[in-house]
Amino acid sequence: MPNRDRAKPTKNSTLELSPEIARQLGHDLIDVIVEYRQRLRELPALQRASHAALAPWLREPLPAAGRDPADVVRSVLDDVLPYMGRPDHPRYFAFVPGPSNIIGVFADLMTAGFNVFAGTWLEGSGPAVIEATTIQWLAGLAGMPPAAGGIFVSGGSIANLTALHAARESRLAGEDRRRAMIYYSDQTHSSIDRALRILGFSAEQLRVVPSTETFVIDMPALRGAIAADRAAGRLPFCLISNAGTTNTGAVDPLDQLADLCAEEGLWHHADGAFGAGAIFSAFGRALLAGLGRADSFSVDPHKWLFQPYPCGCVIVRDQALLHRAFSIVPEYLADAHVGEGEINYWEFGPELTRPFRALKLWMSLQVFGADAFEAAVDRGFELAELAEREVLRRSEWHVCSPACMGVVTFRYAPEGMDDRIADDLNRRIALALTENGYAAIVTTRLAGRVVIRICTLNPRTTDDDIQETISRLDELARAMT
Repeated sequence: MPNRDRAKPTKNSTLELSPEIARQLGHDLIDVIVEYRQRLRELPALQRASHAALAPWLREPLPAAGRDPADVVRSVLDDVLPYMGRPDHPRYFAFVPGPSNIIGVFADLMTAGFNVFAGTWLEGSGPAVIEATTIQWLAGLAGMPPAAGGIFVSGGSIANLTALHAARESRLAGEDRRRAMIYYSDQTHSSIDRALRILGFSAEQLRVVPSTETFVIDMPALRGAIAADRAAGRLPFCLISNAGTTNTGAVDPLDQLADLCAEEGLWHHADGAFGAGAIFSAFGRALLAGLGRADSFSVDPHKWLFQPYPCGCVIVRDQALLHRAFSIVPEYLADAHVGEGEINYWEFGPELTRPFRALKLWMSLQVFGADAFEAAVDRGFELAELAEREVLRRSEWHVCSPACMGVVTFRYAPEGMDDRIADDLNRRIALALTENGYAAIVTTRLAGRVVIRICTLNPRTTDDDIQETISRLDELARAMT
């Protein structure tokens, strides 16, 4: 065995700070976070730096000696965090906002501070109970049966992957995996394509079904695809529906799809990463009618349930199927054996090392209550409807998809303007407002045309925020034409 000299001990070789310094640093950080949240609306909704401006960071050498911790924190606050999107900003309407709440922030602080390992009952029985309870709340609101269960993951991508792996392990064996066919609409999120690729399904096994003019899956086309595959000797296996699409917020006819899946023997997974959080609202539950009949669904609490990143969840109608799909017990984990009623969450998903993600949603619900969450979700519906009304007041703007699940899309296209010119103009309008910092706006493409998309999930967004955003878009459009 090679010899090596022992490193000379230094005062920080234990990687600890004194209680006095740690306490002061922590207090200062809490003050900074609270102050940041108070002045958030004064900051740009999105601010980016060029690669050239940040290149010196890429050339920074690994430090051999430590620095004053307060100096390091100040460097992050001054030089790193200004250059980012602020998805909890009241005028962040891009992609899907993440309007977190301060209790969720404190929950993450507790989780990190106590260094919680939420993988085994042996090491985290208290966290396991909180996770199971929170999952049951979500499953119950969705209308799932008592046997339902699930697991917290990083986000919708891993939630969808987890559910589809459970579906494959439950329904397919041997050669059936090569014959299996999966169906979903052309409005389905790209995480589904990625999950199916990871699981080994080929492009020939995927049936992308057209959507209707309201951007929901075309039921006759879906039935025809299934019938054609059966006639060709293939094996219809899984349908993936949308419980709120990212593009328009459209909700596929979940009850009809549940009936179809029962008739055809298909696993039904509902991608609710964006929209399923609306189950906290009576109005949202009506839009999502049939969600509880799915075999599985995903939901991201870091979106419409107001939690800090990352926080996703997958719910399965029969929790035992998750265990069957993921449980592997090597000899070095034998001591983590569970007794009756206990659960090792590492046996229900892809992660062995798991943080305590459930705590932030559980604590937020305990502090604010489900009624407050319902009002916050309903506010998202109202704001999108307000944005739609503001667009309709302007004759040269056109609503391309009506307000649905907190999303509305629209387009500036004066009469006689060439579509390609309008496409470029709408991109430039959205980019100009975002670069200005007042609001974060992105475009998408619907029916072959570029449209501006607004997603309004933040309950702290005001009517004035919406009205002024639409007004500024209109001013930019007129200035550019």
